[in-house]
Amino acid sequence: MIENVQNISVESLLRYVHDMLFNGYRFITATSVDNGDGTVDVLYHFDKDLEMKHLRITVNKQEEIPSISGIYFGAVLVENEMKELFGLNIKNIVIDYGGHMLLSDDELEAPMARQITIINKDKGGVPQ
Repeated sequence: MIENVQNISVESLLRYVHDMLFNGYRFITATSVDNGDGTVDVLYHFDKDLEMKHLRITVNKQEEIPSISGIYFGAVLVENEMKELFGLNIKNIVIDYGGHMLLSDDELEAPMARQITIINKDKGGVPQ
């Protein structure tokens, strides 16, 4: 379990991130976890004087998430990564690779997102 986690809303994300910058915290990275129920937890990790603080938002996969790269430029890479690998809808990334920072057109879309398999009982339980 991560200590010092603060659950916040998507709407308040940029305000909280501005506060972190104002209070002297450096942005470390962000991580995302597919909850398997159509939602994703996104955690933003910060450090000041060896004290970690974390902000968590829980979003529906189609919900828009504002980019924090306008506040912490270093978020550009991890936001592009989460957008590609988890299929997150992150808007206004300072440098947006449009889904091609890591993946080519031939690769599986959002390979880190949980894939839902539909079993067709009419076809003898064959996944569709």
